[in-house]
Amino acid sequence: MRIDYLHKMQRVYESEIERMQDMINHSKNPREVAVSAKRKEKLQKQLKECREYDEKISHLALSRIELDLDDGVKVNYRKVQTGRDGKLYEVLADSKNIMGKK
Repeated sequence: MRIDYLHKMQRVYESEIERMQDMINHSKNPREVAVSAKRKEKLQKQLKECREYDEKISHLALSRIELDLDDGVKVNYRKVQTGRDGKLYEVLADSKNIMGKK
């Protein structure tokens, strides 16, 4: 997921940000410049979110976590989201409801 999807998305966002900046720099139409600036700002926020998520999952991906299906969902959810340092990363959807509060 990380390499096949997330890294590709980051490159798409980076490319689009560059394209929007090019539009801002070269357009003589004030409306087009405003639309491009707004789109660029949104893309930058999305790129930032992707990079933050990438940091979380890369740390976990490199941990080589072993799951046991007999442990159940709650235990495996916690294993998948806990780094070697014991820090909970919460990278999966609705994890608090599934794992319960601890």
